[in-house]
Amino acid sequence: MKGMRRKFDRVFFQNLVSRQIRQDYLENLTGFAWLILQPLILLAVYAFVFSTIFKARIPEAGDIGFVPYLAIAFWPWIAFSEAVLRANGSITANAELIGKVAFATEQIPLATVTATFLMHLAGYMAVLVILQFMGTSIHWLYLVLAIPVILLMWVFACSIALFTSAIQVFVRDIAQILPPLMTFWFFTTPILYSASYLPASIQGVAEWNPMAWFVARLRELLLLGEINLGLDALIIVMFILVFSWLSLRFFRRFSGHFEDFL
Repeated sequence: MKGMRRKFDRVFFQNLVSRQIRQDYLENLTGFAWLILQPLILLAVYAFVFSTIFKARIPEAGDIGFVPYLAIAFWPWIAFSEAVLRANGSITANAELIGKVAFATEQIPLATVTATFLMHLAGYMAVLVILQFMGTSIHWLYLVLAIPVILLMWVFACSIALFTSAIQVFVRDIAQILPPLMTFWFFTTPILYSASYLPASIQGVAEWNPMAWFVARLRELLLLGEINLGLDALIIVMFILVFSWLSLRFFRRFSGHFEDFL
């Protein structure tokens, strides 16, 4: 019946993820190649501009170098950003499926986010190997702790995707509003620079940026071999769990009306 909440089907969800991966990355060579080439090209551009032209130096990076410092944070951001942007229009893009098959519609944006993260995670592992061959000392043992950090980032992306994809059904302008907002978020997150460069008056506000926390932890674990998981980690986890719960409730509250607007 319309408006009735349906159960999450694990097998159906796996099929959605597989279909998304084939559709976006594996069915054509350019899709798979672009998955690797796009972040590499952007990374090369940013590295050239900031390290060659602006002579950027990161104090806490020490002898690591600007490019590894940038790469460790840049790839997870690309996965996060692309997942949110792809998932935003996933409900409207699958209007025919929603009208024909009875399933929990939240599986569509969640599958899009999952597929994007899985493919970019493969790219991230390749980048780490390349950095190692180029002379950067990657702390591979700390990858055991870095994976849960990335998983928490995935949960955060899923939460945003549920919220924005539900709104996009009713307010189509979200598709135009979200990309510049993600760009603004990128430049306000210390990916291209160190958080220590921010004015003291802004640093306190910047600490509330969840992506800044993810970026800092990945750099500490994989580049510096340090573990700094204190009270802030607990706060981030609690915030994301609460936000996830609210986003899922929000999505389910309005999902019964999707067919009327698709």
